[in-house]
Amino acid sequence: MKYHGPILVLLIGGIPFAAAAQAVNDAADQPATTAAASPEASLPPAAEPRQAASAQPLDSVKQQPLFGNWGLRKRLAADGVTLNARWVVEPAVNTRGYRGSGLNVVSHLNVGADLDLGKLGIVDHGTVRVILTDRLGDSTNSARTGAYIQNQAFYGQGKDVRFNELSYEQTFLDSRLSVKAGFYSMGNDFGKLPYTCNFTNNGNCGHPLGPVYSSGWRDDPTGQWGGRIKWSDRSGWYVQAGAYDVATDRNQVGHGFDFGFNGTKGAFFPVEAGYVHGRTPSDYAGTYKITAYYETSRAALQDDAARTKKGRSGAIIQAAQQIWKPTPDTVRGISVFGVATIADKETGLIPAYYELGSSWRGLLASRADDILSLSWTKAKINSRLARVEEMAGDEVQTSEELWELNYGAQVAPWLLVRPGIQYVVRPGGYDSRPNAVVFVWHFQATL
Repeated sequence: MKYHGPILVLLIGGIPFAAAAQAVNDAADQPATTAAASPEASLPPAAEPRQAASAQPLDSVKQQPLFGNWGLRKRLAADGVTLNARWVVEPAVNTRGYRGSGLNVVSHLNVGADLDLGKLGIVDHGTVRVILTDRLGDSTNSARTGAYIQNQAFYGQGKDVRFNELSYEQTFLDSRLSVKAGFYSMGNDFGKLPYTCNFTNNGNCGHPLGPVYSSGWRDDPTGQWGGRIKWSDRSGWYVQAGAYDVATDRNQVGHGFDFGFNGTKGAFFPVEAGYVHGRTPSDYAGTYKITAYYETSRAALQDDAARTKKGRSGAIIQAAQQIWKPTPDTVRGISVFGVATIADKETGLIPAYYELGSSWRGLLASRADDILSLSWTKAKINSRLARVEEMAGDEVQTSEELWELNYGAQVAPWLLVRPGIQYVVRPGGYDSRPNAVVFVWHFQATL
């Protein structure tokens, strides 16, 4: 229990306040394809007309639930209980792979609720969020190509029913100060960037893989105990800091309801500062941020697995900016983004990681919510591991790259369909493994 002191202090300090709607800048900081899972996207009812362009978020497409017009659901929302559900299916077929080619299908289902504590008469500006997740299927990279970068982002972490989140958030000072605590993935609050989740591979969506493979960083749907505090200035600047436990077992099969501390190895402390600008369709929206972290757990050295080191650190630099639009008063246009991560060089499998990409929202004027996207991702394998492999006479791992081109079509207000093509270079960082072309689809239904 010696690692839990800072976490429990943060939790105890946040519990009297409870959680509410995100600060103003959070709405501009949601990835385009995950907006469907956000509380803001769960209403209005599906029967109502879609929002005018001037009311839409600048860097995401708001989804409307298919069953949002049910009378009971609307009454519950009016009373403070907003139901949310999202179902994602991702089939993929690869042309080559060191384990052959074929079809692999993965699926992801979220079911949850947001409780508005103000409407429920408990505390104003407070929100409790509860989410359960179920995942099924085997991914192309694990079954066929052997790549580190998953071709289907919604794969892994147990392939079972999982208690994803139970969090409590409170905002103060007109939503400028936000305190959140509970059991949830730290990646829900740190390291997010608009446009990266316009892609189907998990090298872009949801977070850079450098920290994921080289630290105790955890992403949805694996929960952690912890919390964070965030200050958002009206000018667009914000800063936040958090503390979370690092449990190595919770993302494994059979640990979907593991709330204990038996597998806890240490604590994770992220700090993030950023600037978000763009409030109206005439603005050129942009997001710039840097995230740094320190982790107290002990990990094996890449060049000597028998030895360990306590304490790991790293940083993520992210930027996204709209650079062109066909008319001054539209959300349509071209945006670019870039990501670079630095992880612990002694213990991290991927100490350096890079992303570059571009998204064109509304390529056709009549399809303002469709998005054409292109990205390049590179994961550099630790050179210390490469030296060990060379000395042992094994094949040396160098780096892996992935390209993706896709078109996300808003087929209906509640349904996104994204066909894409990926090209995987040196899967697993091995020159001997064949480069692979992967045809992948993403079906996302907000229910």
